[in-house]
Parts: sequence; structure tokens; C-alpha cells
Amino acid sequence: MRFLTRIPRPAVLLAAGLATALLGTVAALGPSAALTSAAPTPAVTATLPGDDNGDGRIEEDETGFDCHTMGNRLCGADVPPECEGAGAALELCVTVASRAPYGWENADGSRVDIPAGRAVVLGLDVKPGTTEFMAALDALDAEYREHAPRH
Repeated sequence: MRFLTRIPRPAVLLAAGLATALLGTVAALGPSAALTSAAPTPAVTATLPGDDNGDGRIEEDETGFDCHTMGNRLCGADVPPECEGAGAALELCVTVASRAPYGWENADGSRVDIPAGRAVVLGLDVKPGTTEFMAALDALDAEYREHAPRH
């Protein structure tokens, strides 16, 4: 009995397998794996509305930055130097530092006067950005809420 087709030789099968594997690898890795010597194309940076410096990103203090959706919860508030480095306590620090002086009279008739918020924050003996700083701000805020004049 005679076959109408020829049986492939092992070398032919090996070459076909290697070629298939190579093409599959190139396809999986994408165009960067192509075996060409084409010159690289320059990256194109899209100009975004509100990207004032044209670097392809809208960052804080650029006109396109939206503090409500992009992370800054202070939205235009001036951060006093006493709050620099406050980290997670920044919003509370700005709130405490922006308060006007206030005071109250205790039941025994003694008077307590609290200076303006910036002086209070400046007078803290803990370093901004620490858990102790956050605790001190929390205590000042609680004291204010308890004793501040009601309008």
C-alpha cells in the first residue's frame, strides 16, 4: 500500500515548531519584540485643558485641578506656616489655626482666655505630622467646641 503524501522528516517538524513558537512569542510581547531596527518614535504628550505647564498631568495649583475630586480637601484655603508638614492632620490644623481668640468663665469665677488659633498651634510642643500633633489638635478642637461662643 502506498501513501499519497510524504511523511515529514523530524528536522522539518522541529523547524516548524520553532517558527511557530517564535511567532507566538513576538505576538504575545507585542510590537516592542519585533526584530526590526526602526528608529523609536517620540512620545506624544496630549495637552489637557487646565494643564498649565504642559507636562501631561493636571497637578494641584494648576487651573484644571479640582480639589473636591482630586484629593485636596482644603480647596483654596491658605495653609499657615504653623501647619506645614501636618500630614493627615492638615485640615484640622488649618481649622484650628483660623479661629479667632475666645474665652470663658469657669464656675468658680476664674477666666480662661485662648489666643488666636495660629498662636495656639505655634505654641504646641509637639512636631507637626506626628500622632501627638493630631491628638493635640483634637483636644484643642474639642475644647473649642465645648467653650466657643455660640452665634
